[in-house]
Amino acid sequence: MRTKKSFGARLQYIWIWALAISLLLIAQTFTHAIYTIGFVALCLFVPLQVAIGNIKPEWGASKSLARILIYLGIVAAIFAISIAITPFLVNLGRVN
Repeated sequence: MRTKKSFGARLQYIWIWALAISLLLIAQTFTHAIYTIGFVALCLFVPLQVAIGNIKPEWGASKSLARILIYLGIVAAIFAISIAITPFLVNLGRVN
């Protein structure tokens, strides 16, 4: 008899497959539209993988989703800080 996997384990398993499929869409050489779909999917999936990869597989749905939102907030804050300080860092390298 098979035991039912927890929400966190199932989500991580599905997410790995989603990442693999998006990489395959990028790797195909037939259609530019499919490449674009794969690229957009990968751009969305990678930040989410950071959050989903940090949850424990044994957690239930509510705890997993709460932690994913916290981790996504951290990722968004790092992106925002990076964008905000980029002009300052670029100007450091310029000669006046």
